[in-house]
Order: sequence, then structure tokens, then C-alpha cells
Amino acid sequence: MVFFIRHKSKVPYYRLTKEQCVDLLVRAVQGCLPEHEWHAFIGMNIRENEALDVLREQCLLLDESGVRGTCLVDGHSCVSFNKSGIQRLEVLLDEWRFKTDYLV
Repeated sequence: MVFFIRHKSKVPYYRLTKEQCVDLLVRAVQGCLPEHEWHAFIGMNIRENEALDVLREQCLLLDESGVRGTCLVDGHSCVSFNKSGIQRLEVLLDEWRFKTDYLV
């Protein structure tokens, strides 16, 4: 119990850049995103960037209704999205591809 209290602040979280998220969305649309990368992305908080965490949450919602299953691509299990899932991913990709972080 003491261990968990002491290390509570060291709960794993994702450190991603905007470029890495765009790459993830590109591979998701292309149908070659490994399943483990998708689940790691939607399953862990992105603490240092609130906007990227909102993107992660949108993808988490998309996972509930937009994933068809998995398929093998070059021997890797990749996430397969249905038509509406791909359309939503394309909208997110278009939005994030040109998004700029402005310092206030």
C-alpha cells in the first residue's frame, strides 16, 4: 500500500507530439496501424498537452463505434475501421495536420 501511495505520481502516461499523433492518424486511415499502438494511444492520458488528450478522447469514442476489428498487414495485427470510422479519422487528420500551437 505504501508503494502505491509513494509512486502515485508516477502512473504511466503518454508523451506524444502533434507530429506523432498525425502519423498515427495517417496510418489508421491507411489501415496499417498496429492494434497495440492504437490501444496504447487511446488507453493512456496525455498530461502535458490538453489538446492532444482531447484528440485521444475523440479517438476513444471513435473506438466504440468505428472499429470493425483487426486484420493482418505484413504479419502484424492492425486495427480495421468501418466506413464511418475512417471518415471520422479523416476529419481529425485534416484538422490536426494543419493545427498550430499558439503561445498565449
